[in-house]
Amino acid sequence: MNKLLFLLLSCFSYFTLNSQIDIAEARSMSEGSIVTIEGIATNGSSLGIIRYVQDETGAIAVYPGTGSVGDFPDDVTEGDLVQVTGELKEFNGLLEVDAISNYEVISSGNVLPTPLEVSPAGINESTEAQLLKVNGVSFSAGGNNFSVGNYEFTVGGESGEIYVRSNHPLIGTEIPLATVNLTGIASQFNSIYQLLPRGPEDLEIADDFYLTKSPSQSNLSTTGFTVSWETSDPATSKVNFGTGENLDQSVEDATLKTSHSIELTGLEPAEFYNVEVVSNNGTSEVISMRQIYATGSTSSGVINTYFTFDVDGSFSEGSYPTDISGAAIEGEIIKRINAAQTSIDCAIYNINRTTIVNALTDAHERGVIVRYIADNGTANLALSDPTPPFGIIRGNADGLMHNKFFVFDAEDNDNAWVMSGSTNLTEQNLVLDYNNTVFIQDKALAKAYTIEFEEMWGTDGPDPGVFTVAFGSDKTNNTPHTFLVNGIIMESYFSPSDNTTIAIANAIKSADTDVQFALLTFTNNELGTTILNAHNNGIEVRGIIDNINDQGSEFEYLTNNNVNVTMDNTTASTHHKYCIIDATNPSSDPQVVIGSHNWSAGAETRNDENTLIVHDANLTNVYLQEFEARWCETQGQSNCTTSIDEDSFINGVELNLFPNPTSYVANVNISLERQADVTISILDTRGIFLQSSVLQNVFGALTKSIDLSSYPAGQYIMQLTVGKERMARVLQVVK
Repeated sequence: MNKLLFLLLSCFSYFTLNSQIDIAEARSMSEGSIVTIEGIATNGSSLGIIRYVQDETGAIAVYPGTGSVGDFPDDVTEGDLVQVTGELKEFNGLLEVDAISNYEVISSGNVLPTPLEVSPAGINESTEAQLLKVNGVSFSAGGNNFSVGNYEFTVGGESGEIYVRSNHPLIGTEIPLATVNLTGIASQFNSIYQLLPRGPEDLEIADDFYLTKSPSQSNLSTTGFTVSWETSDPATSKVNFGTGENLDQSVEDATLKTSHSIELTGLEPAEFYNVEVVSNNGTSEVISMRQIYATGSTSSGVINTYFTFDVDGSFSEGSYPTDISGAAIEGEIIKRINAAQTSIDCAIYNINRTTIVNALTDAHERGVIVRYIADNGTANLALSDPTPPFGIIRGNADGLMHNKFFVFDAEDNDNAWVMSGSTNLTEQNLVLDYNNTVFIQDKALAKAYTIEFEEMWGTDGPDPGVFTVAFGSDKTNNTPHTFLVNGIIMESYFSPSDNTTIAIANAIKSADTDVQFALLTFTNNELGTTILNAHNNGIEVRGIIDNINDQGSEFEYLTNNNVNVTMDNTTASTHHKYCIIDATNPSSDPQVVIGSHNWSAGAETRNDENTLIVHDANLTNVYLQEFEARWCETQGQSNCTTSIDEDSFINGVELNLFPNPTSYVANVNISLERQADVTISILDTRGIFLQSSVLQNVFGALTKSIDLSSYPAGQYIMQLTVGKERMARVLQVVK
């Protein structure tokens, strides 16, 4: 009898504790409680694997955390009536059912709860997880594109924010310039309440007349450009513009139309113009947010390209790298430092090359303004013992100051240079890792990089503005993004303010035939989806990823979907961050994405980064030569780089080695009939670079001694590079 009573009491206790309750009652219970609730799912997969469930009394998040059962949320879609049993838990302030011990989809296709209309202040704990609506909101970033992150909106003197997650359907779409009736689910992250729209349908335009497409720039020249935009109704067209805050010039067209286009002419080369557009439909007027546009410069537009290892020149269509060694990169940097007349700005993640710092010190002492920004978390050994005499600041506290760029003489039309790429100024990056660097002679681009530099520097003066420095998310989108460099269109983006991931994704989406990429790390979901979509659309995709075991790496995701990606199987590290689009299709729009930006969330949302997208078949082909050499190596093949021809020669150049064979030292005797920079490199028989040195302004006879004491016995290649020409000799080392 006692046992039966105990059993009945136990069963009664179990069913009492686990019987279905209203969501409002569940929300009042303590963490760790096991609850059973029933409600309609108000979202689907656009918000990820979480589902928000609402009944007449309230709403709660349901998350399939560790220990959950079944296929939740794959079989739970918006409008499903679902019963869920699980444990109450808080995650960064958000109350949720996690883990799920049982669930059942009772019915589908149900009408969703009517959104509760609130002001921004009504998005709080009392409405958490409920479907809400805020009418008449304006987005402060209207006219830009949605990316991953938070976006502020205002209405009636109150402000709130929405959050857009990775792979959300809003990503890449334009943030409305009109006022919007905004629907979404109230959520919380670390005491910050935010609204989660589920898709474009949750942003209902509230205005009768508005811009349907924000201004864009086209037909770029050295003296002008065209500004285009669209409106919801036929209206007049007007462009206000100027080089300062006051837009003191305008061009207008009284014709009523929805597609607007105004050509601006007679502008100054390499100048930045603030631009806004105005349209009037007879009863209302709309004004766009201001954009910054650049005219093309009259600079030479020379592009010099360097890699740290040799390339496969058999893929050349007539263009080749400027040089292929870390020593040549270092030599070119020092050459540019020595040539600078007025200013040198350096934003470098890490440096231990005292040769470069010594050159900067010499420039500073001869009167050149030298400003240096370093990352605050790296060693930067060359900036200490002794500390250089020029100004230095370090950032950023919330991420990485991950740039690797120089700007030389930015205001000099003929001598303004920008250096960018993936190469840190360390022995590791210059000698051992696969890296790339470009030097571009263009005043307009140099001015844009200077604006970015001075935003971090905190002032336009020679000394840093200690209290006004801005790194990471404190920066703004304040530079032009399109440049005309000697007839070549270049796009420039700085992270995290400029939606760089969207720009890279758009470049990939433009592919007609092929995409190749070489990356240190690849964890960005948006770009992973973009690459997979390109593959599924018939684009030939090949990729090299070095850090395949990074948390959240896209490597397994892509390989599981049959995308042709590989790990770097070599002993070197693929430190590149480049992507090549339509390199084999010159009739398309060949592009190459270069810079410091890894394909990661940190690079997009926290780090200081720079990215260039260059629309040029020649440069794209040069990067293809580099990719083909690295791809060949990852496949375990030999002879992956341009073959060495021992009988090669260069007109006006003599090369002799002695002694040969040798044991410890090789003397390289060079004779040039013209003055030129010379690179001496030692390669193994696979074509892999072992060491290089650059000799500047060589003329006449010169002998250079090379230390071989650490080399094992065997056959090596001594290669001499003069300009874009090479000659080689076999060197025998005996021990």
